Amino acid sequence: MTIATNQGQRVATWILVIALAGVFAPSLWGAQPQGKPLMTLEGTLLTTKGNCPVLKLTGRDQSLSANTPYLLQTLQDKRLDGREVRLEGVEKPDGGFEVHWVYTVHNGKLFRVRYYCATCNIVALGPGNCVCCQQPTELQEIPKE
Repeated sequence: MTIATNQGQRVATWILVIALAGVFAPSLWGAQPQGKPLMTLEGTLLTTKGNCPVLKLTGRDQSLSANTPYLLQTLQDKRLDGREVRLEGVEKPDGGFEVHWVYTVHNGKLFRVRYYCATCNIVALGPGNCVCCQQPTELQEIPKE
């Protein structure tokens, strides 16, 4: 009887693990949660208008926010001011655009943005000083492909 009970508990445990993996795994993989699909905007990033970054589009300016603090810091990085970018995100009810991914664009090709400390060989998600040596990190653009 204990063997059958142990096997039943193992099966129940695996069913629970598989069910939870289906619920939590998409967020771990960076998948878009249920709801609005990601939109894409391309334009010129303006970081000089206070704390709210703006994307200059044909005929209008789009206010930007971000779904993470490091992404908002990237959108506010003065080194990206005036650069052509592609932003992926969702439109907010107030008309703003919440950015989930930032790419720079050079000659039609996309580049991921990251920050790097050559002294410590550490990659950071957002701008600022290295977590190790406290020297400023370098902005790098890595081809998306």
